[in-house]
Amino acid sequence: METTPIPRLSDGVIYLRRLTQADAAAHLAGEDEDMAKWLSGGHSTAATVRTAIDKFAEQWRTGGPRRALGVFDCSNDRLIGFVEANLELPGDSAEVNVSYGIFPEWRGQGLAGRAVNLMAEYLRSATDARGILLQIAPENSRSIRVAEKAGFVLVGVHEFAEGQRVRYVRKL
Repeated sequence: METTPIPRLSDGVIYLRRLTQADAAAHLAGEDEDMAKWLSGGHSTAATVRTAIDKFAEQWRTGGPRRALGVFDCSNDRLIGFVEANLELPGDSAEVNVSYGIFPEWRGQGLAGRAVNLMAEYLRSATDARGILLQIAPENSRSIRVAEKAGFVLVGVHEFAEGQRVRYVRKL
C-alpha cells in the first residue's frame, strides 16, 4: 500500500511521474558525462539504475524523504530526465533540496526549469515546505542558468565535503 500519493503533474509540454523498471533502459541511455559527474557520482550501470528505481519506489511507499520523478515529453511519452526533492535537510530548514537532470538531446529548451516548477507545484500541495533549495557546483554553468531563469535567488557559496556549492533558494 502506498503511504505517499504519487503525483502525475503536467504543464502540457512535460509531465512528471514515478519511474518504473520499464524506464530503466531509457534512463541509463540518457546518462552522459555531465549527469554522471554532477548527479550520479559516477557512471551508472543497468543494475545500479534498477536498484535506484526500486529505492525511489520504496521512498514513495514508506513516506521516505526522497521524492524522485521521471521527466517525460508529453508529445511522445519519452523519458527525458528526472527531478528529485529531498525533504530531509540537516537542521530545522523549511526548505527542500531539489536536484534535476535533463538528457543531452533535450537540453537548452527550458525543460529543467519546467521540471523544477512542476516539482514546486507538488511540494506546495503535498508538504509544509516553504522553499526550494538548489545546491550547484560552481562550474556547473547550465544548472546555474536554470536556477537563475527559474527565479531562484543566490544566497551564497558553501563548503561541503564534496566541494563548494552555490546555493539558490526560491519561496514556494
